[in-house]
Amino acid sequence: MTEELRLNKIIKNYHLIVLFLIIIFIIANSVFELFYPLYIPEPGKEIYISPGTSIREISDKLEKENVIRSAFFLRLTLLLSGKANKIKAGFYKFSGQLNTNDVSKILIKGGRGIIITFNEGLTLKEMNDILKKNNLKADLSKYKLKDFSNLELLKYFPENINLEGFLMPDTYEFFYEESEKIIIEKLLKNFIQKALPEFLKYPEVNFYEKLILASILEKEAKSYEDMKIIAGILEKRLKINKKLEVDATVAYIKCNNYPCDWKVNSKEIRNYKSPYNTYLNKGYPPSPISNPGLNAIKAALNPLTSDYLYYLTNKEGETIFSKSFKEHQLNINKYLK
Repeated sequence: MTEELRLNKIIKNYHLIVLFLIIIFIIANSVFELFYPLYIPEPGKEIYISPGTSIREISDKLEKENVIRSAFFLRLTLLLSGKANKIKAGFYKFSGQLNTNDVSKILIKGGRGIIITFNEGLTLKEMNDILKKNNLKADLSKYKLKDFSNLELLKYFPENINLEGFLMPDTYEFFYEESEKIIIEKLLKNFIQKALPEFLKYPEVNFYEKLILASILEKEAKSYEDMKIIAGILEKRLKINKKLEVDATVAYIKCNNYPCDWKVNSKEIRNYKSPYNTYLNKGYPPSPISNPGLNAIKAALNPLTSDYLYYLTNKEGETIFSKSFKEHQLNINKYLK
């Protein structure tokens, strides 16, 4: 009788026992899914998440790529964090021992886009080439400043000029889905933030001419002090109605892709019939010949007056100055031949 009662009691509580076992299983499985890591060997897995990708799509993709065991538990972790809607587009790298919680933290921290550094002195064509080589859809050459009327540059510069000179050298983060205009606006807004304040310190000057001068200085000198002296020389030559005779403006004519060759010979100087050939034409070229950095812009706005009228760059990259044409010829024979 006692055994029969005990059996009846077990049968009566059977559903509770089953429920208890199910709960234990769910808890154990959850702990396993959440905290037991997967190992992703080096070099790891780099996964790109596009803007507007849903949590479900992200989690399903990571499960498919064996970054996590369960898409469901990743979604649950992200939702409980309260930051599920703050996952940014970009590249994410997963490597080493990672559990679901680790992966969720990486996603919440944010991915990175395509990082590109544009050095000082690159031309528009060179920058365009670099963007294309990084699979970014942007044609810098087809736009003029007037196409960005939402930016304040039109207050200070002509509207019908191209973007050469305004593409601020710096390190940028881009994303594949960004439109041409968004990519270009990043460059122009950086110019507005960093370079425009320098121009505004000198409201009496022609801003565009100074930008052209800065673009020449960027290609003609290395140090800020040399840039200031060359700026003074070039402005002096303009005042006395003398041609600028700058090699870099001739080299610009043949610059079509990255990297450009900035060396010119006497034949090119004589034969390139172009408004950019400052050996044949007086005054500045019609537009900047590069995208200058801050030092070149500051030097153009603050030229240094000197007795020099000529300069050259020797084979070691040092700038040699001279006061007369005769002295300049002697320096050419001494340093370049």
